[in-house]
Amino acid sequence: MINIAEKYIKQIDILLEEIENFSVMRENFSELDLSFIENDADAPKVYKAYGTTLNISSNLFGAKSPQVKSLEDQRKIIFSKKYSMERKLREIGNVIYGFLASIKNDIEAGLITNIVIQASGVVIGDFVAIAKNELKNNNKDVAAVLASVALEDALKRKAEKLGIKIENKDLSGIINTLKAQGFLSGAEVPIVSSYVKLRNSAMHADWTKIQGADVGSLIGFLEVFLIKNFT
Repeated sequence: MINIAEKYIKQIDILLEEIENFSVMRENFSELDLSFIENDADAPKVYKAYGTTLNISSNLFGAKSPQVKSLEDQRKIIFSKKYSMERKLREIGNVIYGFLASIKNDIEAGLITNIVIQASGVVIGDFVAIAKNELKNNNKDVAAVLASVALEDALKRKAEKLGIKIENKDLSGIINTLKAQGFLSGAEVPIVSSYVKLRNSAMHADWTKIQGADVGSLIGFLEVFLIKNFT
C-alpha cells in the first residue's frame, strides 16, 4: 500500500508536469496579446492547478495556515496588477510550481512527515467530533458508524506510517499485526480488540447489538489515541 507521503508526491509530480506544459509558461509572450484570453485554453487549467495546490496546502498545513494565506494573498496581488491575462496566469503558474516543488522536496527529505500525520489526525478527528455530537443527540447508530470508520482509518494510517503491510487485512488482522510489531501492547490490545465487534455490527447495520455506552467508550479511546499518535 502506498503511504500518504508517496501519494502526495505522486499527485505533485502530475501537477508539476501539467504546469510545465501550460502555454503561458513559455519564455516569450506578448504583453498585450488580448486574443490569448479568447483563444487559449490555459485559463481553466491554471485555475484548476491553483485550486488543487490550495487543497494540498490545506490538507497538509490547515485551512488557516500561513501557507494557505500566502497562496491566497499572492493570487490577489497578481490579479490586482495591470498585467495582461496571459502574464497573470503565468505568474500564478510560477507561484504554484515553486510552492509544489518546495513541498515535494520537504516530503522527500522527511521534513514534512509529522505534518502529514497531523493532517490525517485532523480528518479522523472530524469524524470523532461528529460521532460524539451524534451520540449526545441520542443517535447512537450514526455515531457508531462514524466512530468505527475513524478507528479503522486511524489504525490503517498508523500502520502505513510504520511501514506495515496491511493489504487484504480486516480490522482484526490490522490489530494483530500492530500488536506483533509492538505498536499495540499491554491494556491497549484487549481494549482495541473489544471494538471489533462494535465495528462489525455498525458496518452490517446490526443496530440491536449496538449500545450507546460502547460507542461512548470507543469515542473516548479515539480522542486519546489521536492526541497520542497524530499530533
